[in-house]
This record gives sequence, C-alpha cells and structure tokens, in this order.
Amino acid sequence: MDIAIPPVEPEVRARLEGRVMLLGVGAQKAGTSWLFKYLAADPKIAASPLKELHFFSTWLSPRLFKGHDRAFLRMLAAAEAPAARLLRAPRRLRALEERRTMMTDRAEYLRYFARRAGERRFLLEISPSYEILDVHRLRVVRRYFESAGVAVRPILLLRDPIERHYSALRMAQRDAKLASAKSQFLPSLGFRSHVRHSRYDRTLRKLWSAFGEDAVSVAFYEHVTSTPEIHLRALVEGLGLDWRAPDLGARVNASPRHAELGEADVAAALELYRPVYDFVRANFGAETPASWRA
Repeated sequence: MDIAIPPVEPEVRARLEGRVMLLGVGAQKAGTSWLFKYLAADPKIAASPLKELHFFSTWLSPRLFKGHDRAFLRMLAAAEAPAARLLRAPRRLRALEERRTMMTDRAEYLRYFARRAGERRFLLEISPSYEILDVHRLRVVRRYFESAGVAVRPILLLRDPIERHYSALRMAQRDAKLASAKSQFLPSLGFRSHVRHSRYDRTLRKLWSAFGEDAVSVAFYEHVTSTPEIHLRALVEGLGLDWRAPDLGARVNASPRHAELGEADVAAALELYRPVYDFVRANFGAETPASWRA
C-alpha cells in the first residue's frame, strides 16, 4: 500500500523529536475513557483535549469511518452556535477547529500535538477505531510518527470478549440507537461491525506485525480496575511513567445493565469467540483474568 506521508515542517519536528506517542487503539468498551482520564492527569503527558480524534481511521480508511468526520463537524457547529456562547470552552473549541483542518491537511495532526507538547515527553490520544485498521495502514501510522522523530507505544486494553460486546450494545441502548441490548445480542453476533472490536486475536497480530511486540502495551480491563496497584502500575511504569493511585470511583462512559444474558446468548457467543479466548490464553496464560467466560 503506497500512502504518502505528508512533509513535516522543521519547526514541528524540532518540537516533537524524541517524544513518545501513547496511542490508545482500543478495545472499545474496555475502559479506554477511564484510562485516558487517568493518563491525561499526568504532568509528563500532553494529552489531546479530545480523547478520540479518529484521525488515522478517517484518513486511511475513509469508507469505513467517514461518519467520524461528519460527527466532528456537527460538534463544531454546535460549539459555535450562539446558544452555546456562554458555555463555550475555548480549549475544546480550538481543538475542534484543528480537527476540522485535519480533514484536508494531514500534517495538522502533528502540529496539533506540537502546539501542546511544551517540555513534556509524552503525547496521548486514544481512538478505539484504530484497532480496526489493517496491518498495512498501521505501518503507515508508524511511519507517520517516525517522520517527525516520534516513537509510538500502542496501548490495547482487553476485556472479556462477550462482556465487551454486550457493553457496546448497552451503550447503543443508552444512546437510543437500540431499543433493547438484550434482545439484539444474538442478531448482533452476525454483524462484523459489532464483532470486530472483540477479535483481539486479529488486532494483536496486526499490532505486533506493524509496531513490534515489545512496543505494544497490553493490559486487562478486569485486572486494571480490580487490582490497579499491581496491574495498572505495571502498565504505566512499563510506559516510562510514574505510578499514581487512580480514583476507582470515577466511572467514565459506563452503560446501565438492565438485563443479564441468557444461556443461549452466552453459548452462541462462546462458539463465535472461541478463537479469541484460545489466542489470549495461549499468549498470556495465567495473566488472563479468571472471570473470563472461557
């Protein structure tokens, strides 16, 4: 795949060279919003004011992700509306304007972080759509950062595949996009758009191939939230950051659970996701949470 990397202005490279991009790639509904809030509070990190920029997915795979650009334009229009004037947050408004520029100027993403880096060594953005990119596009992502002298550390949080899948449906129900997450669970197992975020076997193979196994940081949602003093600490110190105790009471983007899955739901999902469970256990062994369904 021949995708041209936009030229990097000398002043942008001078500001970014030697930095480390902490690039969260997923998984969707596996604690990425909570992790972003935790990491963004670190004084060593220049975090995007917008957690999810979806820059690489909309640039490199527009057919699948063009809806994200439309969503940013709607958010920008709402922020600029007269009714929003008193509530307007200048930092967010500026970030939305810069995100609009990224739609036509692919070098703007680097400028976006160069403006915010200061003396901080680390940069941060988390967009779960990145886990859907194929290995060729992920290699473009790596080359994009390398062109500015920035090292990339992809971060992937894993959650029990069935629980992650059901949580995504509950989010859709919460946002009035679904009438009932429970009733739609079985039908959703036949839709790639619902399943692909739980295919950690495919995601990890792509990430390891594109960035190298040593560069990819993996943690389990169940461990990070239940024993952060062990597992979250291992993650942040592995990234080169200092450990800080998190606020476990601060749930972010959580979705209500109105009903439990039935036996037939679980059996069908176990059959579908068996390769994922087998892959994770083969590669992570005893690290796999005991609470996982298989």
